[in-house]
Parts: sequence; structure tokens; C-alpha cells
Amino acid sequence: MADALYRFALFRVSNRDIAWDITQECFLKLLEYQTLGKPVHNERALLYAMARNAIIDHWRQRERRQTVDIEKIAFTIADGNDLHEQVVFTNEVALTLNLVRQLPDRQQEIILLRYVNDLPFADIATITGKNIIAVRVEAHRAIKKLKALHAVPHGSR
Repeated sequence: MADALYRFALFRVSNRDIAWDITQECFLKLLEYQTLGKPVHNERALLYAMARNAIIDHWRQRERRQTVDIEKIAFTIADGNDLHEQVVFTNEVALTLNLVRQLPDRQQEIILLRYVNDLPFADIATITGKNIIAVRVEAHRAIKKLKALHAVPHGSR
């Protein structure tokens, strides 16, 4: 769970140290919730909601956008021994992440939560504060847009 939350934060803030701080902060807050006896019905959804809020706070403080350097996160994604397979995989990840970055922020977030962190739509709805149908529709639109972007020749973008 910590690795998935870390990757989620890393994708959004593009800095290993900040992503690690956000991840730690979320688990500390969860522990605080539990220590105070506050009811936690879905720990995973709560952790992602806390991470999302911490990321928003981070960007509000920084007042600028950054992008992820694929080489910095490739080690967290690929875990094989075949160099050729790693290179192909890294290229596919780079292409996919590049396409995802072309989506609006709300769609990027939903795609990341759903397909990278494998969260159910109900949890994503809780995290984003939207209803589950709106999240499903947004995910569908994002996938449709990704397919359209992928169909465009690479030099035409």
C-alpha cells in the first residue's frame, strides 16, 4: 500500500523526497485517526484522499507545475532482469505517461488512481468527492481520448 501511495504522489509532484514526505504524512495521519478512535471505514480511500489533499497543498505553495522524469520513476515500475524487455517496457511507460500528461488534470488523476493504483471506482469517487457515475464517465472519456491520442502519428503531436 505504501509503494502505491508513494508512486501516486511521485507522479503528481515529480520529486522523490516530497513524495516520500507526503506518503509518510498520510500514514501518520491515519495512525492519528486510529489512535483518537475516529472511525475509518476505508483506509485505502482515506489515505489516497489525504495524499490528494497534500499534493494540492504542495502545488498551492509552489505555484508552478512540474513533469515527471520517467527515468526517475522507472525503477519503481519495472522489476525484470531482461535488459531488452526493460527498455521496451520503459519506452511503453514513457509513451503512456506522455499521453496521460496530455489529459486534463482531473482525468489524469482518475486514470492514475484507477489503472496505476488499481482502486475501485467507489474509492475514487470518495477520494475526489464526485459521485461514482461521474467518475466512471470521466474515466471512459479519458480512455477514449488516450486511444485517440495514441492513434495520432508521433510526429504530429
